[in-house]
Amino acid sequence: MRASFLILAALTFPACSRGEPTEVTLDVGKATRVNGCNVFVHDAKPGERPASFMTPACDVPESLVNEKNWWGEGLPRPATTMIMGDCMRLGDRFYCMVGLEADKSVTLKATYEITHPRRVDHLRPIR
Repeated sequence: MRASFLILAALTFPACSRGEPTEVTLDVGKATRVNGCNVFVHDAKPGERPASFMTPACDVPESLVNEKNWWGEGLPRPATTMIMGDCMRLGDRFYCMVGLEADKSVTLKATYEITHPRRVDHLRPIR
């Protein structure tokens, strides 16, 4: 019984580690791929209400993440201001801002995942 558990654990744990990380740090001035989306952080400002100005692009190929036009063809996408605790949908998950290092980086954490393909209001917390 113990041997079968060890075999099962050995096969399961590496599979879990291959998934999308639940927490990701994004550098200011750089596009980063997060859960199928390119996200560019324009700035990260500390203060009483730490905030970041960022732009997501979810319908573009990963190969554009290091290009000048990381958002794809056409005009740049509109940016969004995120205050500490705000969440943004990236792919099938909502990532919330949990950390900020002034003028350097922003940390997002996958907090909710969408459980129904056509209903964005069907969410499950990610642990």
